[in-house]
Amino acid sequence: MTATPPLIPPTIGKYRIERELGRGASGIVYLGLDGFRGKRVAIKQMHAHLLSQPDQAERYRRLLRNEAAMSGRLKHPHIVRLLDADEDAAQPYLVLEYVDGQPLAAHARADALLPVPQVLDIAFKCCNALEYAYREGLVHRDIKPANLMLAANGDVKLTDFGAALSLRSDATQLSGMVGSPSYMSPEQVREEDLTHHSDMFSLAIVVYELLTGRRPFDGETDFATLYKISHEDPTPPSLLRVSLPGHVDAVLLRALSKKPADRFATWGDFAQALLDAHRDLPRQRSQDTEAERFGRLRELPFFADFHDVALWELMRLGNWRRLERGTVLMREGQPGDSFCILIEGQVGVSRQGWTLSTLGPGVTLGEMTYLRPDNRIRTATAVAETEVLVLKIRNPALREASEDLQSRFDKAFIKLLVGRLIAANEQIAEWDMVAGQVFTPDDEQG
Repeated sequence: MTATPPLIPPTIGKYRIERELGRGASGIVYLGLDGFRGKRVAIKQMHAHLLSQPDQAERYRRLLRNEAAMSGRLKHPHIVRLLDADEDAAQPYLVLEYVDGQPLAAHARADALLPVPQVLDIAFKCCNALEYAYREGLVHRDIKPANLMLAANGDVKLTDFGAALSLRSDATQLSGMVGSPSYMSPEQVREEDLTHHSDMFSLAIVVYELLTGRRPFDGETDFATLYKISHEDPTPPSLLRVSLPGHVDAVLLRALSKKPADRFATWGDFAQALLDAHRDLPRQRSQDTEAERFGRLRELPFFADFHDVALWELMRLGNWRRLERGTVLMREGQPGDSFCILIEGQVGVSRQGWTLSTLGPGVTLGEMTYLRPDNRIRTATAVAETEVLVLKIRNPALREASEDLQSRFDKAFIKLLVGRLIAANEQIAEWDMVAGQVFTPDDEQG
């Protein structure tokens, strides 16, 4: 006898339902359409049977209310955004940003593993998202592959803050052993106070699993798993995947230390270790990942006042180009509607055939066409003196970006132009000094 497929509601609230995306212990996720905005959304609706008993209903409603409160204040490119919520509906629901992709759980099997560089790239982005959440006062408490969405374009999004702990709230929150047993930290198992180190341990389990297809602590029962998390050392991942280099082992095993103090001190330290491990992998230079590119931008003084969210927005905005020596980046007298940020290499700048300067990493080229939109003519020629890596930004794209990103570019450009003006004045002063030494008053009278 064939089982009857579950009925899909035609609408939830003001949203038209297209199909089911997935289901879990607490609810079902549907693909919906926001008719007003014409956009697809993900609607997470609580199971009706969880609401049949008053005590149980209150607990699950509190879970959803908690997730709405936590997610509502988070705006980060690697965290799924909360768009709407109805906590008082007969079956409460959340409306979330739709991610066209699948949970990373699909790649936590030995027969479906992602390439090592991609896994480290994903881990780097997760560190960045969790660092942002921690700055907002949140510990996620339920990091696992099912709560990490891999988009079709290769991006990653963290979701499900229903079990999150707010370090700044006086409101009653879920207590006790919260989270998924296989991904808990030792301090979660002991029901101790939690910090970012707990999420760090959980993320390290996820990365380990994505690299090997096995979890580092896996018992036949939840109790056995929790015992291993608390008392047993994990097998180095390179023993399970021989192509993994030893420096990847070192990073993960440190993040999986039993004592929080033995893990990386900050999310930034963990992210940097992952980035260093990625750079040490044998690969071609053309295989730069977003994590490495983000790291390159973060190292440049030009971006010192750009916070991480602004840098990720810039990453989406610009076009990365690696160019050969001798390539003309821009030509004097020609119109332009973009500027470049020099990431690697050297560029020679000339005007009317005279060499003005040689520029290195961290400078911008052609920014005057952005600052003076009424005059798009290039005033100098820029030629690559070595192989270069540049980030090209179209002026119209930056003008359509967030006000925050535009403001930070404006301030950086002002600082850059002031620096150039000071350098020019110093050079003029040197010329005047030389001229004064060459043409003395006696020379003039003579």
